[in-house]
Amino acid sequence: MKTNQFALVALLGLFGASVLAQESTPAALMIELDKTVPRKAPALGSQAQLPTPEEWDVIIDKLGSILARAQGTAVEPHALYHMGNALYAVGRVDEARLTYLDVKERFPKHPLVTVTTDPELGSFIDRALSDCAEELTFRQKNKVPTLPRPEIDPTLTATLHFSAGKVKIRFYKNVAQKHRENFLKLARSAAYDLTKIHMVIPGATVSLGDPNSKQPNPAEWGKGGPGYDQELEFSTVQHRKGTVTMWRIPGQPRSHGSQFQVLLSDQSHLDFVQVPFAQVISGIEILDGVSRQTRNQFQAPVEDCILTGITIEETK
Repeated sequence: MKTNQFALVALLGLFGASVLAQESTPAALMIELDKTVPRKAPALGSQAQLPTPEEWDVIIDKLGSILARAQGTAVEPHALYHMGNALYAVGRVDEARLTYLDVKERFPKHPLVTVTTDPELGSFIDRALSDCAEELTFRQKNKVPTLPRPEIDPTLTATLHFSAGKVKIRFYKNVAQKHRENFLKLARSAAYDLTKIHMVIPGATVSLGDPNSKQPNPAEWGKGGPGYDQELEFSTVQHRKGTVTMWRIPGQPRSHGSQFQVLLSDQSHLDFVQVPFAQVISGIEILDGVSRQTRNQFQAPVEDCILTGITIEETK
């Protein structure tokens, strides 16, 4: 058995005998494979929404289940190829390279290996192996840091008490820790108390956390802060619906000191632009309702939505 096949055997070993009870005819497996692989093109004029790291983990599990049932069938090289793509997508480039090599060595006459649509790029497998080689070389030369996989802390919850209702959020425990601690410091010192939602984009974002919003003049809202800003803490967290992200002035190299946004829709253009530090776990519909109210010329709701206070709950 070749070296790269050991990695495949170890991967397939994660899947128990229960997969054997699933439909395993080649036709059924191809249909299952097609449903598992993310293929949906974005709507015209919109950005592609890539799977999150957690969603890729689910896809890899499903592909492993298909591979466990596809051995010795015509489906196997296709499933291996897509497994390589999924592993590459989550940064497991070494494993992806071994998976592509497995296709090339065990299925040398397969169209994935032999068919060339572009003489410079080669076959699908050639392109994939080239991408892996370039990425591994780049990482070796530039010592690319590995960003941690985000994990929500189930032991720490903040309840934001708005005049419109309650919104609960939980924080990431292994990314954006300085942003998290800054938010908790301001919340515990009552710095956010009686501030307002000072800007909304209907169905997209609500912005808050500005001490100037305590003043009656909405022309000054969105211009205040605690007198400092923060170093950026980027991670692999994607800006999806419910993300709580620290606001950053366009073109500025640091995060704001107190102003933050809650996203009401997926907004991938903010990835690696702003710093997500928490996630809404309940009450998102309250903020969505506020965002759709009548706005004044400063994009603030005409009817004030006041953050009356924040309570922090810690459990062990």
